[in-house]
Amino acid sequence: MISETELASLVATLFSMMNPIGNVGVFAGLTTDRTASEVRRIAATSALAIAITLLVVTWSGSFVMKFFGLTVDTLRAAGGIIVLLIGLHMLFNKSEHKHTAAELEDAKSNDSIAVVPMAIPIVAGPGTMATVLVAAQNDPSVLSKAAISVVVIVLSGLCCLLFSFAKPI
Repeated sequence: MISETELASLVATLFSMMNPIGNVGVFAGLTTDRTASEVRRIAATSALAIAITLLVVTWSGSFVMKFFGLTVDTLRAAGGIIVLLIGLHMLFNKSEHKHTAAELEDAKSNDSIAVVPMAIPIVAGPGTMATVLVAAQNDPSVLSKAAISVVVIVLSGLCCLLFSFAKPI
C-alpha cells in the first residue's frame, strides 16, 4: 500500500504537472468564441479524456512498457531528446504555419480541442503520464493503483470544475 507521505507527494506532483489553475488561461483562450454550455461540455470532455488517459497509464502502463522492452530510464532519455528537439525547433524555425480552410473549419467544430490539445498533451502530457507510471511501478499493488486512481479522478474533476468557469479576459 502506498504510504501517506508518498500519496501526498503524488498529489502535489500531479497537481503541479497537470497545472489546472495555470491551464485555465489556455482553456479560456481556446474557447473564446464558444457559448457557456459549449465551454462546460468541452471542459467535461477534456476532464474525462484526462482521467481515462491517466487511468489507462496507471493500470496498464507497466504491461505496455514490458511488451516493448522499455524501462523508465529509456523513457527519460527519450523525453530528454524530445525536449531538446522541441527547443531546437523553437530556436531555429523560421517558417510560418499555414492552415487550409478545412483545417480552420475543423478547429471550430464543437469539441475539437477537448481531447487534443487540452487533455493530451497540455494537461495529461508525457511528464504527467511518466509520473503516474513511476508511482504505479514503485508499488504495483492493487490498493496503491486504486489510490493513484482516486488522485487522478479528483484532479481531473478539479480540471473540469476550473475549466467550466473559464472566461476570456
